[in-house]
Amino acid sequence: MALSNANNNVASKSKKTKKKKKPDPPLMKKREKPPSPSSLNTDTTNNVVQKRAKEENKELVGVLGEINEDEAKKQRQHAVVLVLGDFGHSPRMQNHASSLLNKGYEVTVIAYKNGSMMKETLRENDGFRFVGISRLNFLRVKKTKMPFVPSIVYFALRVLLQFLQVLLCLFFETGKVKVTNVLVQNPPCLPTFLACAVAKRVMGGKFTIDWHNLGYSIFSMQRKRGGKDVLVRVMKAYEKYFLRYFDHHLTVTEKMKDFLIREWSVDARHISVVKDAPGEQFLRLNTNATREKKKGFRKKTSDVVNVVSSTSWTPDEDFDVLLHATVLYDEKAKEASGTATKKKKKTKQRLPHLNILITGRGDLRESFETRAKEAKLKHVSFSYAWLPIHEYPERLSMSDVGLCLHQSSSKLDLPMKIVDMFGVGIPVLARRYECLRDDLVQEGVNGLTFDTSEELCDALISLLEGWDGNENGTEALNRLEAGVTRDRLDEIFSSSSSSSSLPTTAKGRRKVPATRPPPPLTKKKYQLEDRYAKNSSLDEIEDEGMVDFWEENWTSAKIF
Repeated sequence: MALSNANNNVASKSKKTKKKKKPDPPLMKKREKPPSPSSLNTDTTNNVVQKRAKEENKELVGVLGEINEDEAKKQRQHAVVLVLGDFGHSPRMQNHASSLLNKGYEVTVIAYKNGSMMKETLRENDGFRFVGISRLNFLRVKKTKMPFVPSIVYFALRVLLQFLQVLLCLFFETGKVKVTNVLVQNPPCLPTFLACAVAKRVMGGKFTIDWHNLGYSIFSMQRKRGGKDVLVRVMKAYEKYFLRYFDHHLTVTEKMKDFLIREWSVDARHISVVKDAPGEQFLRLNTNATREKKKGFRKKTSDVVNVVSSTSWTPDEDFDVLLHATVLYDEKAKEASGTATKKKKKTKQRLPHLNILITGRGDLRESFETRAKEAKLKHVSFSYAWLPIHEYPERLSMSDVGLCLHQSSSKLDLPMKIVDMFGVGIPVLARRYECLRDDLVQEGVNGLTFDTSEELCDALISLLEGWDGNENGTEALNRLEAGVTRDRLDEIFSSSSSSSSLPTTAKGRRKVPATRPPPPLTKKKYQLEDRYAKNSSLDEIEDEGMVDFWEENWTSAKIF
């Protein structure tokens, strides 16, 4: 019994011990030697300091982040560019918007919706916003279905609705950032001046007018009595009165600045002259490579001179002058070729065929096309097109001569089409007025001017007579082309052109493009003109020495 009890005790003890060994004890870390008191004090203090610093930094970053966002919203400059028209067809206002963005402004443009395509650099900029307003075409003063309603009623209703549209956009569609500057295009001044005057009282900020022309002078061309019309006088008084609500004025010419000072008593300190200048898309085509392409194109059409003109078909451009001039030219060309007489021998006065391309849309185009067809010209042909903004510079660059029929209503502005033509490097024939000859077209240097149909015909003949049918054109044409090469544009468009007529290279401002040899022809004959015929782009060209004249003029004016 004692033995069995002992065995039982041993068995029970073994079971107990086995039960204790079932759960494996966790691995115990080896004890490290305790650090010395000095090292312990330094480590703990460093850890505590780092933790406190991290917590303080987080709190500080959070607070500063909120403060910086608030301050950024307060300090951020926000400019509104107001164009009561097609913003895509207003290169000057697009240039203003680009310059404001480059200076760090947030820019909101208010203009007609569904307009032409604007610059890609604007569309892709995060700081740019576009707010479209209705054109209200159903209220235009035309023949309506209700002839008993006077046209003045439609005009007044349209002006009222446009006023409300502009005002609501200024108040509610400009975003969260407060508007600090408003730049408004003139013309039109009705109703934008009135809307800006009301907005200035409510919003505050700096309001600036960009004077492209005088609004009342353009309106006078649509009235039978011109400047004597009662409505024209009212418009002039309105335009002059509301100047007091604007802080600054930008003009395209010195003569317009003088007019505002002399006639409307505007303080000269509040007026800046910002000359128009060709954009990069035009200047990049004014190169030796493009001129070689044009020579190749001439080889293919040896007896044709390409003339280009752009227009909106408005009353300030009298295309009857062109039509009558082409009739006279056609008769001269017949005489020179011997088709109108019994002379069979062709003299050196031989005149080429004129291919005149007119770009643009407008109400007067249809009547001109009809009359041009009825003229039945043999040595002159007309073509018409509406070119997208990205195709227009290339078509200009491949033309031989530019044509401008703009007759300024105020005689104080300059046509932007000539600026673009000079930008791509083609000379112009332009309608004469004083401001044009003083500031843009130099007679016999980069173009010729005319006033009547007879003078335009004589200018064409003097420029093109003796056309030899090859790529070299005539001496007279080559002389004018030399006056619009890229290195000569500084004399016309630079704000510092009055100090020196020679191009400079100080501080890398610009370089005169190096003369390159003409590209060699391969086995494929006339490769150059074939490439153009396939509408290949002219992007791969030399860009050395290109100057942003606009940005240079805009910065020197110190507007904003």
